[in-house]
Amino acid sequence: MIEKRKKDLLLPDKHATKILVIDDEDSIRDGCRQILSRTGYHVETTGDGLSGLETALKDIYDIVLLDIRMPGMDGLEILRKLKHEHDISARIIIISGYGTIQMTVEAMRYGAHNFLTKPFSATELKKAVEDALDRHERHDRDTIEEKLSVLIGNSDYMKELKETIVRIAQTDSTVLITGESGTGKELVARTIQSLSKRSDKPFVPVDCSSLVENLMESELFGHARGAFSGATHSREGRFQMADKGILFLDEISNISLNIQAKLLRVLQEQEVPRVGSSLPDKVDIRLITATNQDIRAEVESGTFREDLFYRISVVPIDIKPLKEHKSDILPIALHYLDIYKKKHKGKAQRLSEEAKKSLIAYNWPGNVRELKNTMERLCVLCENDVVNLSDILYYGQNGGIKVPVVDSLSGKMTLVDVEREHIGKVLRHFNFQIGKTAQFLGIDRKTLRMKIRTYGITSSRET
Repeated sequence: MIEKRKKDLLLPDKHATKILVIDDEDSIRDGCRQILSRTGYHVETTGDGLSGLETALKDIYDIVLLDIRMPGMDGLEILRKLKHEHDISARIIIISGYGTIQMTVEAMRYGAHNFLTKPFSATELKKAVEDALDRHERHDRDTIEEKLSVLIGNSDYMKELKETIVRIAQTDSTVLITGESGTGKELVARTIQSLSKRSDKPFVPVDCSSLVENLMESELFGHARGAFSGATHSREGRFQMADKGILFLDEISNISLNIQAKLLRVLQEQEVPRVGSSLPDKVDIRLITATNQDIRAEVESGTFREDLFYRISVVPIDIKPLKEHKSDILPIALHYLDIYKKKHKGKAQRLSEEAKKSLIAYNWPGNVRELKNTMERLCVLCENDVVNLSDILYYGQNGGIKVPVVDSLSGKMTLVDVEREHIGKVLRHFNFQIGKTAQFLGIDRKTLRMKIRTYGITSSRET
C-alpha cells in the first residue's frame, strides 16, 4: 500500500496534466483541444503570441504546443524567451506547416522537446504529448529517487518519511523537524531543499545553540556599519544570505524570547531588521527549523512563544530514534562500512553474524550519528577481513565509552582493558604518530602521552 501511494505521488495523474496550445489557426487550436481533452488532459488555448507568452510564463503547464508562424511574435522568439530567458519547466512541442531541417535544428537548440509538422493526425499528436510526459515523468522519478537515496533504510517508517518529504518539498510551507540528537534532522532538511523549487538557491544552516546571545541578533539579521563597537562595515545576516533559498535554524528552542519576537515579525513581514539600520531588508526565504527538545513543553512553561511555535510548525516532521526502526540498522551500517573501508583503506570487508546481532541489539543512544562513527572507528581499527564482536566499541553520543565489548571466547574485559586495547589499535593504525592518534581519539597530546605511559604501550607491541 505504501509503495503504491509513493508511486501515485511521484507520477502525476493524467487529469491533472495541463497543456497550453498557442496557435493563431482556429482549426488547429480547436482540434488539439478536442483531441487532448477527450484523452483526459486539461487544455487551454490562445491564438495570440504575446498573450500565449504571458500565459506560459505562469509556469503552471506540463506541455506547451507552440506554433512557429504567428502575427505579432513568432514561435521561435516565444520559445527563446520561455526556455533561455525564463527556463520554464514545461516541455515545448513546436507545431508548424513550414517545417525545415534548419528550423527544426534551431527550435531544438532553443530548447524544444519535439516538432510536429502540419497537418498531423490525432494519433501523432497524442503520441508526441505522451512521449513528452513519459520522459518528463521518468526523469522526475529518477531524480527524486536519486535525491532520496541519501536517506538509508527500507522500513515502513523510512518509506513513509520519504513520501512525506516528497510531498512537502513541493510547497513553500514552514517545516519543524523534531527528534533526538543524531537522527539526521539536517539531512532531512537538505533533502527537502534538494527536491524543492529552491534547489538551486542557497541552503543556509544555523546552529542556534552555538550562537552567543549578545551576537545572535546580528548573526541572524545582519548589522549596519557603526551599529555597535567594532562594526566597521555592514554585514549580512543569515536571513539575507538565504534570500530566495532555505534557512535552516537548528536547535531553535535555544533562542531567547527577545529574538523569538523579532523572528516572528520577520516571518510575518518577510522583512529583516538589520541591526543599526532604520530600513529593513526584504527577503524571500523558506524556513525549516529543528529541535531535539520537547518544544510543546517549552511553550507551556513560557520559554518559547506560542504564536511563533504555530508559525514554524505548519508542517511538523518527527524523526524516530534508530532504536524504533531497528530493521534499518544493518543497511545503514553496511552503507558506512563501504564508505569508510575505502576512505581509510581498512581491512574490514564484512560483518560476522555475531557482529550483526550486536549492532541490532544495541539501543544507539546517539542514533544514526553514533552508528556512523562506530563504523568509521571499526574500519580504522579492525585488523581482519571479518568484523567480529570484539572489534566493535560502542561509544555513546557524549563521547564516553558506554558499553565495553566482551568477547565470550576470551572472558571478561574491564574498561581499562578496553581503553588500553583501543588506544593501542589506533596508535598502530597511525604508525604511532601522536598528533593523528590524539585527533582521532578526541583527546589532546598530553593526555595521550600520559595514557601511553600508564598502560605501558610501546611501538614494540605492534604486530
